[in-house]
Amino acid sequence: MTQETALGAALKQAVQNMSKRQQTELIADYIYKKFDVFSKFKPLAVGIEQELVAALPQFDAELIKRVLFNHCRRPKYLKSVARGGKRFNLAGRFQGEVSAEEQQLALSNPSVKEALEKQAAKRAEHAAKKATENQEATNNTQPENTATE
Repeated sequence: MTQETALGAALKQAVQNMSKRQQTELIADYIYKKFDVFSKFKPLAVGIEQELVAALPQFDAELIKRVLFNHCRRPKYLKSVARGGKRFNLAGRFQGEVSAEEQQLALSNPSVKEALEKQAAKRAEHAAKKATENQEATNNTQPENTATE
């Protein structure tokens, strides 16, 4: 047995002695640190479940699937799917596109709707503030009429 496989076996044994909840939290932490597509909440490639299970043989496949399921239900992830665009594999490479149907499904989630509405309101508020600042700057740079009698 090589040192690498011995360490892997020891890790697997230690993980199995934890509660399912602790294991799930450990796996989630590991995935978010190891894969940018998770930490940046990019739309995931279809079939990434098998890729993830293959990449993490030291963890229980069912718990990996649970972490993936929880990730895909998070409003931040759903918001990225609602925006559409490219899907990504674990390496961060383009692998497919978000379909219009998937976008609509993500948009139908109440928390996503609320988050997008708040974001739009914040943008509108920022734009109004910027317009006011620009108007004030324009008013301050115009020469004043000084009449001499």
